[in-house]
Amino acid sequence: MKTPLYAALDLHSRYSVLGSMDYDGNSQPKERFPTSALLLRQYIEALRQKKRPIYLTMEAGAFTRWASAIARPLVERLIICEPRHNRLIHSNPTKSDEADVEGMCLLLRLGKLKEVWMGQDRTREIYRALVYELLNWRDAQRELKALIKARYRGWGVLRLHGIKVFSVKHRQEYLEQLPAEEERRMMRRLYGQFDHALLQWKDTLKEVERVGGEFWEVREFERVPGVGPIAAHVFSAIIEEPGRFSTKHQLWKYSQLGITDRTSDGKPLGYQRLDRRGNRELKNLSYHAWRTACKSTTGPNAIKSFYQQSRQRTGSVRHARLNTQRKILETMWMMWLRQKPFDPVRFARIEVTPGVEVTPKTIRAN
Repeated sequence: MKTPLYAALDLHSRYSVLGSMDYDGNSQPKERFPTSALLLRQYIEALRQKKRPIYLTMEAGAFTRWASAIARPLVERLIICEPRHNRLIHSNPTKSDEADVEGMCLLLRLGKLKEVWMGQDRTREIYRALVYELLNWRDAQRELKALIKARYRGWGVLRLHGIKVFSVKHRQEYLEQLPAEEERRMMRRLYGQFDHALLQWKDTLKEVERVGGEFWEVREFERVPGVGPIAAHVFSAIIEEPGRFSTKHQLWKYSQLGITDRTSDGKPLGYQRLDRRGNRELKNLSYHAWRTACKSTTGPNAIKSFYQQSRQRTGSVRHARLNTQRKILETMWMMWLRQKPFDPVRFARIEVTPGVEVTPKTIRAN
């Protein structure tokens, strides 16, 4: 059996660099070429002339999905790696594209790359892009709302009642309180931007519902107390494939709900805390699901029951909330993985996981 050839691709918008290293650690000549599908395919196929299995790696980035679709059929193994873990590359005092490629080849040869999962389903890829577009328009509305209120307060309009200040029907009442016409013209432009962002959000939501309507798990997620239609779409689109996680701890870590603990010589380096790496939208989703399900006006449900029991056991509102958030994400993941509907009885069952449910004295949580 022939030894593999370890190759690395450094992608950029104008030029990319492809290099390789043999089994003994000898670097092969590197190629710099304009970034295009045709040239990328040609240079990877040129490596096959060496008659060896090709292991190719590239860092996760904006071009990775496009490049991986081209490269995957041409190599024996493709590894999408996490750039933040490649300290050998980032700390290089003579950093260049060619040096980055050689560093990635070496890390690949040593088996020291942290692999990142990336789906290959085109429909799921479009669905994910639509959901992120929806979230971007949501963020744009939030920023414009904050700016509108700040402008009003700066001009002495202090009594801003909830969402009335943004509604088309009531905004004229607030415009009339401004000191002059110039201020009103400025506020009307801000209102126009807000109306545009809201309209685009609604149009994008229709597209999300159209594409995501065919997925079984989306309808089932909505049966979980506190999980609405948008949260169901967000979870389905971001996760893409439930089999990418082998354990629930991996899901929690990806959702910024895993606990990080650093020690040296047996001594703790600071407090235990939530790992900030991961996808904040999943953490945000679980928080709003917990808050909605546990409102005082909400009737009895499995999530509220689990939260109340966890609060009695831990003696902490914060830790009971985090336990419930983890349980919500775990339940949605298991429903999808096993293709089974939501079971309230099974959800309410208390499960204490060692290393996750810790006492409030030993952790600082968000």
